[in-house]
Amino acid sequence: RRRWCRLPQTVDTFGFHLKLKHFALVLLFVSMTMGSVGFVLFSCFLSIYTLNQRRSSSSGGGSSRWKDGKVSGANIKGVGDLPKAPKGG
Repeated sequence: RRRWCRLPQTVDTFGFHLKLKHFALVLLFVSMTMGSVGFVLFSCFLSIYTLNQRRSSSSGGGSSRWKDGKVSGANIKGVGDLPKAPKGG
């Protein structure tokens, strides 16, 4: 059975790749702390950020973060994925 609307696994929230339940908690927190005006502003800025990310990747320059409507590329999942500190100094 095909679904009419397929939800993404993660949501790119200003560079943070959040699972849907964590994104829902962020939306709840924003609406509780900043009210309806803050929620609308957050939604507008997130939409502008997303459109800008997709437009910059479709221009063909550099490494593409968006592929087939999904974010691709390296994502730091733990402390072991961080770059090592330089020796000495």
